[in-house]
Amino acid sequence: MQYSLEIAELHGSIGGCLHCNSCHYGNWPENHEICPIYSPDHTFTHSAGGLMFLAKALIRNQMEYSQHLAELVYSCSACRGCDDQCNMMRSTNPLMPLSDIIRLLKYEMVKRDLVPERLKSTRKKIREEGDLLNKGEQSRPQVPPAIMDEQADTVLYAECFHGGGQWNVFVSALNLLEKMEYPIALHAEGGCCGSTLFDHGFWDELPGLVQQKAQRLGSYADKRLLFVNPHCQEFTTNHYGVIADDYQPPTGLHISELLAEALKEGRLKERDGAGVKVAYHDPCMLARGLGITEPPREVLSSFAAVELVELERNRQNTFCCGSRAAGEYFSGFRERTARERLDEFEESGADILITACHYCKTLFQQVLGENRDRVKDLCEFVDERTQ
Repeated sequence: MQYSLEIAELHGSIGGCLHCNSCHYGNWPENHEICPIYSPDHTFTHSAGGLMFLAKALIRNQMEYSQHLAELVYSCSACRGCDDQCNMMRSTNPLMPLSDIIRLLKYEMVKRDLVPERLKSTRKKIREEGDLLNKGEQSRPQVPPAIMDEQADTVLYAECFHGGGQWNVFVSALNLLEKMEYPIALHAEGGCCGSTLFDHGFWDELPGLVQQKAQRLGSYADKRLLFVNPHCQEFTTNHYGVIADDYQPPTGLHISELLAEALKEGRLKERDGAGVKVAYHDPCMLARGLGITEPPREVLSSFAAVELVELERNRQNTFCCGSRAAGEYFSGFRERTARERLDEFEESGADILITACHYCKTLFQQVLGENRDRVKDLCEFVDERTQ
């Protein structure tokens, strides 16, 4: 399995870092700053390249693993911004980009019991209850009877309900599917797809979990899997085949792609509503991990009463919300990162910030507090605006 390495085995890849700073910035000519851990103080050590420098020092026994170092490593949100800018890391191991090497560093921290406070309850739950996060019976989303069809060509992927935010988005998604009269089957076994374990370095738990999940997903080879959570879609699409034996992923479809198609064909119709200006925040896993940037914009641009404006950093040059960061190397880092993005939203002059990831939505709403209603998920917004 690709993800059963030790950090020393990637010495060649790590040694390929040129300290060129390319991992901090987005594409030319704008060269926007896109690395959240570099943003607070512009110190090279606090960046993907800096973490490679520290990893090399660990391999050479020039420094020791510590809780302080773990807090820095876990401050990386695995946003993949550096992956799009750096090819040097893949010169030795093409399947191990920068963000995965940093995840491997987290795995080394897990093995040494150096996870941040925020993750200690997760670690305890894994040790006491086994592989699955939220293990046990999960309430299945209530699919409207009119569209529930076990033989349907499209299967709605409904896993990883780690918080109420995602549940609310799924309710809106189901409302939209009912308006479209779109038949679906349901995949909802409960627990975690593995993306959370992967991002936070709990790699020993991945093989059994993923193999079990992959066997079921493999049975949908002749169907389309419809995803609402981009983290689930990116992980099952890009990583299951590396971890599980003989896994061929079904065709994946993000809900924004289906909505764009439905609005174009008239299967969803705009209801009367006041004009509103919206900005769209590209979630990291949707834009970078899956390359899906235009369908959400096509959806929003379909409404006559909606004006879409762009945030300064957008598409592959998006700036992470910070929700997957677990370290406190910088005090209040997650909230500070979200605030930086929200400041960009305020500067855009938009009334509402739309995103397509419930992790982004939840953190943005927490930071906004009383103004939380200014952030909506794409499904929630479209549900409100259609009949």
